[in-house]
Amino acid sequence: MELLSGWKEIAEHLHLNVRTAQRWERLGLPVRRVSDSACSPVIAIPDELELWARTRDAKGEAALLGSNKFLVNRLAELRDTHVRTRRKTRRLLNDINSLASAQKELITRMQSSLSPRQSLLKAKKQRKDRWLRAEIVPRSVKPSGDLSHHSLKPLVRSAS
Repeated sequence: MELLSGWKEIAEHLHLNVRTAQRWERLGLPVRRVSDSACSPVIAIPDELELWARTRDAKGEAALLGSNKFLVNRLAELRDTHVRTRRKTRRLLNDINSLASAQKELITRMQSSLSPRQSLLKAKKQRKDRWLRAEIVPRSVKPSGDLSHHSLKPLVRSAS
C-alpha cells in the first residue's frame, strides 16, 4: 500500500495546488494527521483520495445542477419582470408625452385667448396713466405784434 506524505504529494496526486488541498481538508478530504495537532504532518492513501474526489464530483455536479435549475428559474423570472417593467415604462413615457403635448396646447390656447384682453387692459392702463400725467401747457406767444394768435387753449402733453 502506497502512502502520500505531506501536502505537496497530496496536491500533486489530485492535480491541485497545496493551498486548495488544505482547504479541501475542511470539506472532508480523507487525510490523516500524525498527531492530534492541526499543525502536524499529514498522510493520505491515494485510493481513498480518488474515491473521495469521484463522489465529491458527483455531489458537486448534483449540487451544481440543482443550483443551475434555481438560476435558470430565477433568470426566467427576472426576464419576465424585465419585460413587464419595460412595457410599463413605455406606457408611462407615452402618457407623459401625451400629457406634455396637451399641456403645450392648453398653454397656447390660454395665451391666444388672453392676448386680446391683455392688450385691451394694457391700452386702458396706458390711457389712464397718460391722462393722470397730462399737463396743461399754454401755446407759445408768437413774436409778431398780433395778439390774435396768442391763445390760452390748453395742450395735452405727457410727462414722459
